[in-house]
Amino acid sequence: MLGTLTDQFDRAQAKANVEDTLARHSDIAAMVGLFAYNPPAILEALQQADRLGEDQTVQVIAFDEADETLQGIKDGTVYGTVVQNPYMYGYKSVEVLAALESGKTDVIPEDKFIDIPARQIRKDTVDDFWTDLKAKVGGDAKNDTKEGKPRFAYVTNGVASFWTIASKGVIAAGNKLGVNTDVLMPAEGIADQKRMIEDLITRGVQGIAVSPIDAENQVDLLNQAAEKTRLITHDSDAPKANRLVYIGMDNYTAGRMCGELIREALPKGGKVMLFIGRLEQDNARLRRQGVIDALLGRSADNTRFDPADKVLEGR
Repeated sequence: MLGTLTDQFDRAQAKANVEDTLARHSDIAAMVGLFAYNPPAILEALQQADRLGEDQTVQVIAFDEADETLQGIKDGTVYGTVVQNPYMYGYKSVEVLAALESGKTDVIPEDKFIDIPARQIRKDTVDDFWTDLKAKVGGDAKNDTKEGKPRFAYVTNGVASFWTIASKGVIAAGNKLGVNTDVLMPAEGIADQKRMIEDLITRGVQGIAVSPIDAENQVDLLNQAAEKTRLITHDSDAPKANRLVYIGMDNYTAGRMCGELIREALPKGGKVMLFIGRLEQDNARLRRQGVIDALLGRSADNTRFDPADKVLEGR
């Protein structure tokens, strides 16, 4: 494993990282995109380098369900992907906040983790998965104001197609439960997310579901929110903060599932590079480490961390 390249959610940098890898390692065997926009960036760079298609020598392994990724699986240019369920992340977040607002505290499990498991998608399952996804997110559901009803905010960690899918779940739950919902996507990183959360505290919303960008350095901010309203996390956790519950998947386990796909795609081994937005997020760190540990044949240990620039030899 050659290492891990980050892009800080900069799409141009994501593509440039792929181009640089192709230039430095012409014999690269696999490129692995761990955030939703990374696989499309890999495909675009391979296409422009004339290394995509019938004579393709680079295996592409993905995370999430971007249209380009799913089409790539159908076409054979992507080996497979590990998908989350962003629609349900959004839906369940509103459902839990609404239940808490009505006094139903039993919606929070003892371990404060609501697991929405990941899935592996390969060519034999991509059509059924994509059809189901389109049925959930198709159309433009109205998010009308419900007078006199509680308001809940769903704060993402950036702008991506993944979050567009999640927003559909937020709106669907709000309409079904008769509550108001706002979806906020910070385009400018951690400072933007901080501003959004502070504004929500000032506005006095009845609950916030947030995917923290840098949980370790946002504990004070998150605890301030938890003092004023109901705070839960989704997608990426902040276990040191006073959040009520985390809704998402076990990112380390999902990473290991991605590592299994890489091993399938490369039965004879080869050079592998990982691409991801940033490693400050809890979900990114765990996901990446799960990939590495599965790829290297290690036992499970979600506390392990390999430096991003370290070359690792597998077996």
